[in-house]
Amino acid sequence: MTEPAEITDPAERAMILSQDGWGRIIALIAAADGDISSAEDALSTALERAVTAWRDQGPPANPEGWLYRVALNARRDVWKSAAARASTALDEETIDRLGAGASDLGTDPGDPDALPDRRLELLATCAHPDIDPPARPLLMLSAVMGMTAKQVAAAMALPAATVSARLTRAKKRVAGLGVAFGSPDRLDFESRLPDVHETIYGAFAIEWAHAATQPRDGMIGEALYLSRLVAQLCPGDGESHGLAALIHLSAARFPARRSVDGRFVPLTEQNPDLWDRTLTEAGERHLVEVHRCGHVGRFGLEAAIQLLHMAGIRTGSTDWPMLLRLHDDLEAIAPSLGGSVSRAAVLAEVDGPEAGLSALDALDADSKRLSAFQPGWVLRAHLLTRLGRSDEAATARRRALDLTTDPAERAYLSVGPT
Repeated sequence: MTEPAEITDPAERAMILSQDGWGRIIALIAAADGDISSAEDALSTALERAVTAWRDQGPPANPEGWLYRVALNARRDVWKSAAARASTALDEETIDRLGAGASDLGTDPGDPDALPDRRLELLATCAHPDIDPPARPLLMLSAVMGMTAKQVAAAMALPAATVSARLTRAKKRVAGLGVAFGSPDRLDFESRLPDVHETIYGAFAIEWAHAATQPRDGMIGEALYLSRLVAQLCPGDGESHGLAALIHLSAARFPARRSVDGRFVPLTEQNPDLWDRTLTEAGERHLVEVHRCGHVGRFGLEAAIQLLHMAGIRTGSTDWPMLLRLHDDLEAIAPSLGGSVSRAAVLAEVDGPEAGLSALDALDADSKRLSAFQPGWVLRAHLLTRLGRSDEAATARRRALDLTTDPAERAYLSVGPT
């Protein structure tokens, strides 16, 4: 876990540490009784105590372990209370075992069906078929990946109040089911893979979109680690490798998306020498595994699209017809607004800007969401500029600027014609 040296305020330091390790801490504490809300309350208690203790004594050598221990002790106090003993079946052995595992993120190595990371157990439990499907990704992003309700709401274009209400109901449902977090095995996990994939990628995408000049190393690292782990657990699942490929290839480009002075650099203008070679090679290996598995799904296609773009930037020659075929395949199996806008951009390179603009217009007629989708307006401004329709391009660019929250990207779009 990265501990930024410039952060000295105890409250801010504790919050960053808890965000990076949120899923690990919550998963370990909730392992006994499936009570996610109480585990989160215990971590909140630990954060409150950290502010005072770290201000007076300085941060401990292992801050995340300190937060876990204090949070666990808060839960132990509840478990051992007379009220809890009247309503739960936890025994002293279970409580002591959890306490002894403060630094253990795994499971019993003697159990061949056990998942090797408590967070995967938590993800599998949050994807339980008895939990309302729309609530599953919200619960997983919040409880396992440490995203706030506000972040989740913004990413999913939902009102924050709606997300909070769904999360509350879902947590009560988990607790009501009495699901112990050690119960999901590999078969349960494999049957719930689509929700797990979406959550890991969703957490990565949220962090990517909101990162300024550098992402929080913890969250990017967590998404990379979990994607690799899922692929190792499910070596015959093409989409697990596709997810790992997509996340590794995306993370590889992060060092090049900002200049040394913090300016936004779009993919087409990035210096490929700045891309992380180790992550790129890992992404390529996972993409090879996708084809070995014989099943190419959404994430595998998106990874292939990204790798083809990267190859075009390296060589100076992009295979646009192949990109269009990949986008057509993606549209057929996993249509999305973002994918359709990207396809319109590729179509413009194959058949000209008029064709790309026509594709955007068709989307506009079918989806009211396009009016609030920033990439669509950026592409529209670009295509109108290519067609010499300057006034319309300026209007589209102003709309794109209104929808842009990243200061660096706003500065880039404000420069003029693209």
